Amino acid sequence: MRRRLYEFAVIKSLDFVSNNAFGKIFLTKSYDIANECIVFFSCSVPDIQVNIYTKKLKFLTKLQSTEISLCKLFVKNTVDELATMHECIHVTTTSYN
Repeated sequence: MRRRLYEFAVIKSLDFVSNNAFGKIFLTKSYDIANECIVFFSCSVPDIQVNIYTKKLKFLTKLQSTEISLCKLFVKNTVDELATMHECIHVTTTSYN
């Protein structure tokens, strides 16, 4: 439950930032116009989330297989986070089918 609230807050933050940035770029205060620009340039929150997920997955996979002794301290956390990410993506993909 807590994780879902956190993810919702992150999504709303990303949405606000992207909408605000596009509003400034195109000199408009209209939420709808900025939103249309976001969709037109494929910068919507789901696209950003996919990029973040991919980069996080790549980072954690490299961290898990590193030979650096300091990084090895975090291997258990890395494995747990990767498992959580795989569960989330599995739940998300099965809920859309």
